[in-house]
Amino acid sequence: MSSCQSTPWTTTAFDILADANRRYLLSTLYKRTESLPLEAAATEVAVQKHDSPVVTDEQARTAHIELVHCHVPRLVEAGLVRELTEGGTEQLALADHPILDIEWVTRLLEKPTGGSTADEELVDRTLDVVQSEQRRRVCQFLAKQDQRVPVADLAVTLVARTQETRLVDVERDDWQPMETALVHNHLPALADVGLVNFDRSSETVALATDAPQWRSEWLATSPLGTVTETLEPTRKPFADDADEATQPGASASATAKCWTIDGREPVLERSDELADSADDELFVSIPDPSMLQQECLDHWQDAAERGVDIYVGSRSRDVRDIVRSVIPQATVCEPQFDWLNFPVDGIHHGCVVLADREQVMLVTVDDEADRTATMSAVTGEGPDNALGRLVRNHVGPRLDRLESRSVEDWEGQTTPFPM
Repeated sequence: MSSCQSTPWTTTAFDILADANRRYLLSTLYKRTESLPLEAAATEVAVQKHDSPVVTDEQARTAHIELVHCHVPRLVEAGLVRELTEGGTEQLALADHPILDIEWVTRLLEKPTGGSTADEELVDRTLDVVQSEQRRRVCQFLAKQDQRVPVADLAVTLVARTQETRLVDVERDDWQPMETALVHNHLPALADVGLVNFDRSSETVALATDAPQWRSEWLATSPLGTVTETLEPTRKPFADDADEATQPGASASATAKCWTIDGREPVLERSDELADSADDELFVSIPDPSMLQQECLDHWQDAAERGVDIYVGSRSRDVRDIVRSVIPQATVCEPQFDWLNFPVDGIHHGCVVLADREQVMLVTVDDEADRTATMSAVTGEGPDNALGRLVRNHVGPRLDRLESRSVEDWEGQTTPFPM
């Protein structure tokens, strides 16, 4: 794959991908080696759009109509998708196109929700806004500044770089039109998606370093990758033992076995990592369907097929029914207490992922805000990890009881729930 940060196809790629439905369709076709019937493709798009492994007929039908009348013609015209007919059935297949060799494009197709944020509208608008090379240059310049920049100075800098001349040689008649374009066009657009902080009263601007988009994996390899390099990493390590961390010569990297993760997508990626690394046992608690994704089910199913014992606990009947239908090998539980022995009625007790009783992640969601933007987690690994020991001491004995009682009561019995 090409890692080139600027290609003749960059603007086209941003334009094409600035619609979630097109991303979902391209992502579905990208992950296949053969063509796919249009109706099946529509169902896959609906599954991703509604973030649910099961969709209604109406949702699939709506996705089908939108594909037929809007997105497929656009993608065919752009040369990204081919329409085929096999056995009287309309099929779709990915075409051979230079855009699909660009690294940031392929990364986005691998995770079409956009990375650190699953708010598809924000991802759509961000991709649309940064189509403009001038706006990307604004972000790249602001990333190198440690204070707010006057818009006039920004305009002079952009013109100087475009003309490949010195700042002192830029005439007022040259930079004033750029200043006008920044004030009335580029900066409001960037501010609207949260990438910059633009103050009209003082006509100054700064990069919004806390924008969730900067934590997206695809963006790190895009033409805006130089911006993400200047920002803090998503994972922030902290020490298991405060005394050990404060000893002379101790470093955070040497003592930190736990770290925090901010953002829905990084949290889900860590969950998938734990599932993929499990050798013997994987326990997951899922409070409600909003935290259950098809990708999670796929990783759990892969683990089950490797011989890993899968335990999924949820108070939600929908979650339990979905897991049973997709992963029949799993032991599905209805917890009566959370992992710290508190009654779960009326409490959003978060999600727990425990792999082989050595790797753990605790996930929390702010119930009073947008779930897609407020998911965070703390995770750790290793037999001596303090967080792992805490969760293992509470969950482990219940899993042992669950396993022994399941063996005794297996035939004709509902799976017991000593949780």
